[in-house]
Amino acid sequence: MSRKFTFFFLLVFLLSAGLRFALVRYNRESNDNHMIVARLILSTHALPTKQDCSECFQPKLYHLAVALALKLAGRADESPLYSLAYYRQVVIGELVNFPAGLLIVILGWVFVRRLLVKSEILKLLAFALLALNPALIGINSQATNDTFAILFSTLALYSTYIFLKRQKLGIFLLILLFVGLAISSKTNTLVTAIAILLVLSIKAWMDRGRPSPTLKYALVFLIVVPVVALLNPLNQYVTNYRIYGTPMPLSLDPEPFPSFFVEQESGARAGILSIRDGFFTFKFVDLMKYPRLENDRYNYPPHRTSFWTLLYAGAHSVHYANYPPSWSTEGTQGFSLSRAIFVLALLPSLLLMAGFLMEAFLVARGIARQDQPALETRSFGLFALVFLGYLGFVALYALLYRDYAFMKSIFLYPGLLAFPLFFVQAAAEFYAIISPRIRWAVPFLNASMILLLGLYVLDVGTLIAHILTLRP
Repeated sequence: MSRKFTFFFLLVFLLSAGLRFALVRYNRESNDNHMIVARLILSTHALPTKQDCSECFQPKLYHLAVALALKLAGRADESPLYSLAYYRQVVIGELVNFPAGLLIVILGWVFVRRLLVKSEILKLLAFALLALNPALIGINSQATNDTFAILFSTLALYSTYIFLKRQKLGIFLLILLFVGLAISSKTNTLVTAIAILLVLSIKAWMDRGRPSPTLKYALVFLIVVPVVALLNPLNQYVTNYRIYGTPMPLSLDPEPFPSFFVEQESGARAGILSIRDGFFTFKFVDLMKYPRLENDRYNYPPHRTSFWTLLYAGAHSVHYANYPPSWSTEGTQGFSLSRAIFVLALLPSLLLMAGFLMEAFLVARGIARQDQPALETRSFGLFALVFLGYLGFVALYALLYRDYAFMKSIFLYPGLLAFPLFFVQAAAEFYAIISPRIRWAVPFLNASMILLLGLYVLDVGTLIAHILTLRP
């Protein structure tokens, strides 16, 4: 990569780091209260269970890390909730995530530079879209377990990506380590473990008839990961099964399964009303009319019940969710900025989805034809499987609980490395088709995405400014 583009890569990284640090510096709230879990660990000297608090059903790696950080920082007191001392504890919880967020961005940088695409501009755009993504910056700046889940899942996927090129025991052990840490951060990262197992199985199947250690690695992975996950006390699977009759209890009970056509509300706040309305719509016009969520049970914008609209809008604007309370706005504040982002984000989002479909087709064709060289260039379907897996997880979550809060774009982010890969591959193909026909098209499209990146920065910047206005 040329020095000029290396400079721009560093510039984007520093900008993303600055935005994360500023938000950590001034933010004191999160989507869910995970600090109470860390505080319970300190006060009881034990791992709390589901009955102890709303987030106590989660695996405890992040919460234990925060508890240790609080102890080391001399902030392990039982201060009243929402007091000044409590908010100082929240800062510690956010600072635990700050370097983890930066490492996610660095991994994105390393991965993008390795992609087999000649265009440095596309690689730079792919990296910038990841590093400056408002939803990623937002969650990296909150005291929740999501950043740990994203980090360790990303490390596991990148290690697998390298392992498929060079099968070395040391790299395989890193995969096992990172998968274990991911599962101990958040249960949904089991999707990453399943995707890796499937990829190792596909490679072993393609290697049949030849001397290959892949089958042995797949069998070891199949045995070690479940055993370690089950025995790891941070996951509390054995304890949960003994107390609740299930290894992975949740804080809510499932809602009645929705009808395909008939729109019907459940006991949850309206999310999936019917399968047709939830999964076969993209309510972009409604989003343009009112580009923000409302948390009321009855008065809500129509796009709140559309699965694809929520994922799209939540991924591109830190203001869309209108939560936590200190992040929320009133009236039409910020609507122009959000609308501009949602218009400009259509292009990279369409390229990402096109890239996924291309990848899935090529992987399926490679398997059908038993074309090992073709599958090797596609990492044996690693990124297609992990992206599809997390998409399926969020869809299932939405169907089971039907509350709009279960349709979060950040639930896809443990599969984050798939995003720049799909974007770069689809953009390279699209640009190769369109550039000979319309010469100005490629510079125009690149300029639109650079403008989108500027609006991303403005989106996060206005959030920081808004939080500052609320400070005494």
